[in-house]
Amino acid sequence: MKSYKNCQALFSDSFWLWSRSSLLDERDRRLHFRRCFELDNVPQSVEVRVTADSYYTLYVNGMYVNRGPARGFQRHWPFDRIDLAPYLRKGRNVLAVLVYQLGISNYSYAYEDSSGFLLSGKVDTLNIGTDDNWKFREAPGYIRAVARGSGQYCFQEFFDCRNGDDDWVSLGYDDSAWLNISVKAENLRTVGVMPWHEFEERHIPLLTNDILKPSMRIAISRHRPAENWREIQHIGWIYNRENPVWEAAPGNAESIEFTAGITAQLIDFGKEVVGNLIFDAVAEDDGECLDYMIAESLSGISPDFPDTSQPPTTLFGGRLILKQRNNHHELTMPWGFRYLVLLRRGSGTIIVSASVRNTIYPLLVDGTFISSDKRLNEIWKISAHTQRCCMVDAYIDCPWRENAQWWGDALVQSQNTFRLSADSRLMERGLRQISKQKTPNGLTYGMAPTCGHRCILPDYSAMWIVTLMAHYRQTGSPEMWLELRETADGILNYFQEQCEETGLLSFDPRYWLFLDWCPALFKKGIPTVLNLIYLWALQSAHDLAVITDDMERARRFEMEKKRLQQAITAKLYNSETQLLYDGITHAGVPVTTASPHAAALGILLDLLPQAHDTWLEKILLPLLRGDRKLELLPSSYFMYYIFEAVKLKGYHREVIDNIRRWWSEFVECGLSTTPENWLEKTVPGRMSMCHAWSAHPLVHFSEILLGVRQLAPGWEKISFDPLMTPGEKVSGSVPTPFGTIEVSWDWTAAEPKKNIRLPSGIKIVDP
Repeated sequence: MKSYKNCQALFSDSFWLWSRSSLLDERDRRLHFRRCFELDNVPQSVEVRVTADSYYTLYVNGMYVNRGPARGFQRHWPFDRIDLAPYLRKGRNVLAVLVYQLGISNYSYAYEDSSGFLLSGKVDTLNIGTDDNWKFREAPGYIRAVARGSGQYCFQEFFDCRNGDDDWVSLGYDDSAWLNISVKAENLRTVGVMPWHEFEERHIPLLTNDILKPSMRIAISRHRPAENWREIQHIGWIYNRENPVWEAAPGNAESIEFTAGITAQLIDFGKEVVGNLIFDAVAEDDGECLDYMIAESLSGISPDFPDTSQPPTTLFGGRLILKQRNNHHELTMPWGFRYLVLLRRGSGTIIVSASVRNTIYPLLVDGTFISSDKRLNEIWKISAHTQRCCMVDAYIDCPWRENAQWWGDALVQSQNTFRLSADSRLMERGLRQISKQKTPNGLTYGMAPTCGHRCILPDYSAMWIVTLMAHYRQTGSPEMWLELRETADGILNYFQEQCEETGLLSFDPRYWLFLDWCPALFKKGIPTVLNLIYLWALQSAHDLAVITDDMERARRFEMEKKRLQQAITAKLYNSETQLLYDGITHAGVPVTTASPHAAALGILLDLLPQAHDTWLEKILLPLLRGDRKLELLPSSYFMYYIFEAVKLKGYHREVIDNIRRWWSEFVECGLSTTPENWLEKTVPGRMSMCHAWSAHPLVHFSEILLGVRQLAPGWEKISFDPLMTPGEKVSGSVPTPFGTIEVSWDWTAAEPKKNIRLPSGIKIVDP
């Protein structure tokens, strides 16, 4: 009864609201809700608790307030706390809510065949919670479930402005024709019903909601629209059949006018943006169609879209059917993009203004970097912007294709974040969420919440344990380990059971073994990189058990760790060449390639220290000094671990020189963010151009050029030893839980000078 009482306490006198029959298709469905009330005075604070399944957008007196809730699982469904006082007024007030049910599962939401809207709160003694004083209707204008924007995320959005009404959120709107909530019907369900058995706080701040405008128009096209465009229900297929020819037409983008002969216009927001597109359009004729598509990159002046000869995996867009004169529409779901393509399907004049409601995590950025080398400044800038774009209600791999909380990405992203801010809340929320979705044999899913049953990655499960150690190291607190160690037990039990008699871990064909985007890397049989990642997880679990005085676990993990180390040394190491094999085939034959991946992980784990110089000289340093021609080339993601390894051995200048050369390519081609992989490995329109697992120059610039390296959990001890170069200077700041460290050095005179200012609680020691 305790959980039910907690539900009642949070949502007293409130009910889940919806309009549904068991036979109704819920895909891409939206309902509008309104509640009007009078106030004699506005209190200083009016807290409401609000949630919906799948999503809500809340307006008060016509003003946007919030979109939520944060992603989660229905059995302990997240809710938001919002203070409505700044939006209320004396006299008449209205709460207006758009509730969206995706109606399918994807890589950020798991559909449980139930929908609803729930709000609880009082203004003084007046109950404004969801009860039979609310009104509702089916949201008009939406043409539902036309096409998927991507297989991992949401639908394209088609909206008929002739049937919708723009001002339904406003105070003066007449809702007399709306339906009343009926106690006798299925409109009301009590709190605590399944699938929402319990509720949880979101534990992270509400997202931003500032409005971003485009920076310029780039090009126009005068192509002839496809004759059968009305019959084709996928925006991308129409576009491909029309084959637009783009001509440069730079100009102002705040107001885009379609006049005779212009079919399409290409708009640049100046950088990657994440949020909900907003359209304001004036149409000469009733029924004019305005199609729209988004892209992250260009080839010349042509937007990059996937080949639509096959169903594209990712192509977000939609259609607005305009009424004569003024139209306004804000999309329901946030998308990540830089470029917007507008396409007119008729011949009448249309004037369009497009903007984006920016909805990202409100990170308070304290970490800075300024160098006399402008290339390094630009690399820091695009890396920081990438990380910001990949922080919403979770760490996401990319805001464009998937919006998914992939945990291998999140480990790197957390380290990026800690060079911008000491805020660990998104990391903590993610650790908890990943622990809630597991296979029966203990593995966590690669992302959560998800329907991606093909996305169970044993290496990501191991990296989840490594992230628990990374959290302890950042915060100095073992609380996440103490809370989640049983999940770690399950993961390590799976690995132990999967080990062969040799003590080595073999590939499990039931699951996706990722390791890295490197096709030549050995992943079958007994992969060395998988065994090293398993060893890293064991090492992390062992150390955390010791820290928390859990000696029973510590002894067990120590035994497993030693057994695995001995097996790696005996079976996967060639003592003559001092190289690690990349694995052993199913036939028992050693794989004689020696990957940078294995060498880097071996150094990070201090495995076989007598071979480290060989690994550096024969594998890692040639990689850093080379030009990416290796068959066993690590992706931009895995270079994080390569850099971490060579930094441990003191090769700091090699790291910076490599980043200067390789990451400058992203800047030079005009990207505002770091992409999913190297440009020569990237298929335009198919690969993400905003992927924060590639944004780790933030980490290396902070540690090498600012010279601040953490030496103790919670940042109690640091070393200060910046890499200085004659003729250059650097300044910046490093966030810590104690406050911000300020750093500068200058070698533009004969003698170098360096300075550091520490917050109280941090001590400098020799590295």
